[in-house]
Amino acid sequence: MANSIIVDKLKRDFVQLMYDEAAGVTPGDSDNYFYIVVGRSQQWDPANSLDAPVPVPRARERDIKQFRYGLQSAKAVEGFSYVVPMIDWTAGTFYAAYNDNIVSQTQSYYVRTTDNNIYVCIRSGKNAYGASQNSTIKPDHINNTLTPELDGYVWKYLYTISTQDANRFLTTAFMPVRFVDSDFAVANPSYATQWAVAEAANPKQIVGYRVTDGGGPYTDSGIDITVVGNGTGAKARAVLNASGAIAAIEVGDSANAPINNCMGTGYNYANIVIDNTLLAGGGTSATAVPIFGPVNGLGYDPRDDLRSTSIMFNIKPVGNVDGTWVTGTRGYRQYGLVKNIELPDSDTKFTDTSGIIADRMRFTENLSSGAISLSVDQKIHGQTSGAVAWLDFWDDSDTLWYHQDEDTGFTAFDSTGETIKIQQGDQVSNTLTMNTLVTPNIDRYSGDVYFISNGDVVARDVGQTEDIKVVVKL
Repeated sequence: MANSIIVDKLKRDFVQLMYDEAAGVTPGDSDNYFYIVVGRSQQWDPANSLDAPVPVPRARERDIKQFRYGLQSAKAVEGFSYVVPMIDWTAGTFYAAYNDNIVSQTQSYYVRTTDNNIYVCIRSGKNAYGASQNSTIKPDHINNTLTPELDGYVWKYLYTISTQDANRFLTTAFMPVRFVDSDFAVANPSYATQWAVAEAANPKQIVGYRVTDGGGPYTDSGIDITVVGNGTGAKARAVLNASGAIAAIEVGDSANAPINNCMGTGYNYANIVIDNTLLAGGGTSATAVPIFGPVNGLGYDPRDDLRSTSIMFNIKPVGNVDGTWVTGTRGYRQYGLVKNIELPDSDTKFTDTSGIIADRMRFTENLSSGAISLSVDQKIHGQTSGAVAWLDFWDDSDTLWYHQDEDTGFTAFDSTGETIKIQQGDQVSNTLTMNTLVTPNIDRYSGDVYFISNGDVVARDVGQTEDIKVVVKL
């Protein structure tokens, strides 16, 4: 029986394909349009007056179909970025050093500081006997120097999250990460320090060493350690524990010296040769393996350094978004990401910045604002057709938004002056005469659904600005 895995590179490539589609930079992909959509005004369990626990969405065709039934509105994606899980630097916390022996972000080897600076840990702090110590000194340099802090940690500065990116993509769970080249840095001066780091990146370095057997006892820490490989310049030193075994091998030729020039360059392969001249009689030889940095060097592309395989899409709808979004207490309970939605009864893609997906009807009565009191889970009933639908929203003096699903059935309303009763249970709150049905801007059954999120109701005020973020993680 074979065992197989998908490596991070494949995940990154698939995320990059989506990124390029959204950016329109890949030939043939410039005609793709991504939207964040919202919907479902009714409670998760209409029979439960307190609203039911939010169900976990599942990747089933049925869930996708039910998601489409309740859709209300769409807004074009306004920004997107690679992201990684947020790890804040906190005093008194242990941070692991960068390691090529882990998968994705399974160790806390990078941090964000309160200055929005991002660092990779090159060396964890250790005491005189090589035991790991917690970090107590917040890194604050924004240059390429790799000098040990007073707590023994060595941090590699990568970049500073810009104000614009922080506003769009920074959350308590995720932080943005982007690749910067010279053209981008020139056009966006706030990324000048990141470009300086990228430009100074040294490819194929050995950024650390993993001791696989401490051996010993050794009589002194001045052990000759040689890196044998196809690169040049790597230097290492041993740290012994109280028993004389090698507790750690660190980059550098002395304890507190900068290590910029000790990681070498050009290594595709290497092995570690430990001289046993200082090995006590009857002792055993220690063994270690190199830890290789990213091929292009730490700092060249933070997406590689931080192993990003996620992309965040963002919109910030303001108020009723030019009349295309629901406001009021009914709100929505679901949102999602779709690509290439279409106009109704057409193969033409919808390309406006926002649009209405919900069905609507207008009435002959010219009711003033607030004439219908919206409450939880009201339905509308057609007295001629027998059609039933969920009432989503009453948007002005004569227009009502609604949707149908399996609970209401899909019987069509009679558009020729049908009497409509608005009810909650058996209680009728309004009786109105329909004037006409209004065609939505968007076909709810069109487009590819990429993401669904279920949540508690989001009630919206006409003066409110929301911040909706969708993270696609592979």
